[in-house]
Formats: sequence, C-alpha cells, structure tokens
Amino acid sequence: MLALSLGLISKGHDVLLAAPPEKAVWAKQLGCPFHRLGSNVTAFIDDLENAHSLGSAICFVSFLRKELNAQFDVLPKIIAGADLVIGSSLTFALSTIAESMGIEYRYVAFTPQLFPSARHPFPAFKHQRFPKWYNRLTWRLARLIDRYNISRLINDHRRQLGLKLIQDTWRNIMGQHIIVASDSAISEVPPDVVEPGFTQTGYMHLNQPDQHLPGLDAFLEGGTPPVYAGFGSMPVQDQISSVSLIVEAARLSGQRVVISKFWEGPSEFSNVDDIFFIKNFPHLKLFPNMAAVIHHGGAGTTASTAISGVPQIIVPHILDQYYWGNQIYQSKLGPRPIWRSELTSKKLAAAIQECLLNKSIQQKAKETSGLIKKNDGLELTVREILRYK
Repeated sequence: MLALSLGLISKGHDVLLAAPPEKAVWAKQLGCPFHRLGSNVTAFIDDLENAHSLGSAICFVSFLRKELNAQFDVLPKIIAGADLVIGSSLTFALSTIAESMGIEYRYVAFTPQLFPSARHPFPAFKHQRFPKWYNRLTWRLARLIDRYNISRLINDHRRQLGLKLIQDTWRNIMGQHIIVASDSAISEVPPDVVEPGFTQTGYMHLNQPDQHLPGLDAFLEGGTPPVYAGFGSMPVQDQISSVSLIVEAARLSGQRVVISKFWEGPSEFSNVDDIFFIKNFPHLKLFPNMAAVIHHGGAGTTASTAISGVPQIIVPHILDQYYWGNQIYQSKLGPRPIWRSELTSKKLAAAIQECLLNKSIQQKAKETSGLIKKNDGLELTVREILRYK
C-alpha cells in the first residue's frame, strides 16, 4: 500500500496512508504522508508465544475485534474530505465508514483466496488439497461463525449510523470493483468466483533506494550464490529459535545462507563464515542474488521471490501462507511446502536440494519472472483506480 500511495502521488494526487504506527518511520523516509492507525501489529505478533497455535488464533480474533471498534472511532476523522478511500488487509470498518460519509470505496486484495470458491478453503483453514466440497464447507462454516463475530460488531455500528445491516462480512469489506493485486502467473482468480466485479492487476512492488552493505558484497563474492531464509510475520522468539535449524539444514545441503534478522542482539552464528545475518534489506535487491529463498509465504515475499526468478521454499504458519505454499508447489516454482509445525532440518535440507538440483523448477522460476516483468502491477493498479475515480 506504500507503493500504491507513492504511485498515486507521482500522478499528482494528494494521498494519505493510514497504517499501523510502527510503519511511520518507513513511510516518512520515502516521502509518503502518513497517519497512525490502530495498534502496533508487529509488537502484538512478537508477544505471541507461537503464531500457529489455537491460543494465538483466539488472541488474534480478540485483537481484531478491538481494532475494529477503534477504527469506527478514528477513521471518520482520517478520511474526512477524501474523494476516494482504498482499503486492504484488516481495515474492516472502512467500507461502512466510507458508505456513511458518501465517499467512494475500493478494496485491494493481495490474494485470490479472499474470494469464496470451491478451488480453495477459507483462509483460516490450512489444508489446500482437499476436495471441492470441503472448500465450499469451510466458507459456509466461516459465514455461520461470523454471524456472531465480525458481522455482529459491524452491524452494531451500522445501526448507529442508520445504515442497512449486512448479511455477508466479506462482500461488505471487499465492496465493488475489487482490485486483486497478485500475479496471475502464480495464481489466477478461480473461474467460479461470483463477486460483483474484480480486476487482477498484479503485485505492487515498492521500488526502494539501492543499499550497499560491504559485508554482504564480500559474502556474495566469497562463493556460489547462497540460500536466503527469513520468516517475516513470525514472532521474534520463533525466529530466534529457528536459526539453528536453518543453519543445520543449509549445512546438510552444503549451502551458505543469508538469514533475515528481525531481532536485536547477536546470535551464536554471528561470526561464522558460512552464515550472514541481514536486517531491513529490500527483497528485490537481495533475492536475485540467491540460489533459493526460504520464507513464511506472505503475499509480498512470495511475489518478490517470483519476480526475482529464483526457486522458493515456503514454510507457512498462518492464514493465506498455506494457500501460497500450495500455489508455489502447483506452479512448479518450488517444492512442496513444509508446515512450520512440521519443520525439521532434514526436511528443509531436502527442499533446498530439490531447488538446487531440479532444473525444471529453476527454469519455471525464470520463465515466471519474465511473465511478471511484462506487466507492471503497480502501474496497472494505479490505472485501475483512476479509471473508476
């Protein structure tokens, strides 16, 4: 959404990006007007002991309900005077607030899995290769459960605003003319989707300034391309505890490894020749230099790896990460995903070896990169927004 904001600014539009407070410094560095919205999401995730447990799921629902109520309080002031508001992710109150204020509304979906379909389950369900009847059932169950959760909260506020009550939370949040900002070369919107209207534009990559780390340059030049490993949305303690497993897997496969570091302080592997720790380095500048990328399966990291033309190994632990893991496997861009709850060094080493030895995966990764680069997802999204504005 930062990339989209900057893209619209470059076309002469006045833009205000509202997002979690921990993103303020980043937005300011890139010259994007910013307004804090809600709580620190990164801090919330870091406080979880295990992101893929039932207890964490309950905590997440509680956090979401709290944030939703807060959005109804603060969003009217933030969007006052706007010609258009664009929502994404967890801004569940925005469509209702925009409707009450008579402001045009669009929603950006970063995964086709947000559309009800027999081709994939509701995002809260992990299994991606079950029959179509199972997928349909997950969406029915989600609607049934939601009647007493998010839908009820939204309808309480809609009553106060004098608006018609909603029957389907997802349809209300996604609105009309939905923008699907993901690459069709990896995953197309299923043909059975019956939403009122959508356009798949492609992922919106953020073009960040070049960064030069002498240590990184020396590491890359010191041998064959290494493997990258990073789990962006995983609690910090989970990330720290995964380091020894990643190192063991890399060594079992005979590879050097670059590990993304989301925590402060040293590691027992900080001064080891075959390991390099990196922090806050743009993926698009780093991934093309890797032999393979191991990651959590977030939409952004999946798209960045795909456009970089290298194989990827997905280790999902929440929500649509399971979907992207399956899509990468089905698209022959990487091996079968390894669930975080089932991750071992031997399984990860085998997946690394498959990426390095399977020529068809490597060729498909390069071909897919070429297809994605032919379409500028950011430019297409900006055009789509201005077409309806």
